[in-house]
Amino acid sequence: MEVFAHAGVAHQPLSMSQLRGVSAPRLALGGVRLLQAVTQASRAMGAFRPDACLVTGGYVSAPVVLAARLRRIPVVVFLPDVVPGMAIKTLAPLASRIAVSFPNTRDHWIHSRQVVTGYPVRPEFHSASRERGREAFRIRADRTVVMVMGGSSGARSINYAISDMLEPLLHHADVIHLCGEPDEPRLRSIRSGLGEHLRTRYHLFKYLHRGIADALAASDLVVCRAGASTPAELPMVGVPSILVPGSFAGGHQRQNASVLTDQGAAITIPDDALIGSSPTDPSALWPTIKSLLQDPARLQSMRDASQRLARPEAAENIVSLLRSVAGKSG
Repeated sequence: MEVFAHAGVAHQPLSMSQLRGVSAPRLALGGVRLLQAVTQASRAMGAFRPDACLVTGGYVSAPVVLAARLRRIPVVVFLPDVVPGMAIKTLAPLASRIAVSFPNTRDHWIHSRQVVTGYPVRPEFHSASRERGREAFRIRADRTVVMVMGGSSGARSINYAISDMLEPLLHHADVIHLCGEPDEPRLRSIRSGLGEHLRTRYHLFKYLHRGIADALAASDLVVCRAGASTPAELPMVGVPSILVPGSFAGGHQRQNASVLTDQGAAITIPDDALIGSSPTDPSALWPTIKSLLQDPARLQSMRDASQRLARPEAAENIVSLLRSVAGKSG
């Protein structure tokens, strides 16, 4: 809700919760909540009078799609990940078209109404600047930069691995580290214990409110998870990456990572290999980072491969699809 409010986008919350358990009382309660949410969604559509409806999956999409169909409003289902979840598979038969982010979705799921649109990225990725990013972090143009991030709340396995290898890594590169809130105090303490020369090379943040695209563009290598936006955002700035897919969400991140690794734009390291037998064993990560930093030709090849995967027209493709199902042009 805060995101919509901050962006000034009108929104209507729905009284809908995920179904947990299959006992009769829980199923009955889930059915009642679904009907309530369908009613709320239908009333909102009656006031807003949309020409088309776009949903992106998750249990909250169900009442929206049902309300749209009851009002004969065409529906476009957008699949952000490579592999669809249960909600999208269930709602797909009710959709006029299904927009998929990546071509290799068809290796896992084929539907007659699929259209490959690409994954729309934020406007800042269309104008990202390596020079502006370096200036923002006060990093010289001739320095190598490794960016590390683990999503909005960080990634503990990545954070532990990076902290254990931090000193040798800082001898090779400046590090921009978006660590999330839970690990920040520990990492801040480690940073304060570094010598001044290395400390100035370690740029530690919980997260960035703005400038994330410039930070990525300023980097020579990125270490991160493989969320839905990763295979779209990294190619927009053409940066090579080491991906550490999370094991949650049904393993979707492993398939997301394959979008980049299959084309030579990234290397994937399993999360369990990253931490090994203890949370401070970076055996799989540090040799990989060091090898890449010492091989400029391979980094350039990965950068080129990443740039070839960029889909800057993705948002326009989805808008065109919505106009098409709504019977509008221009």
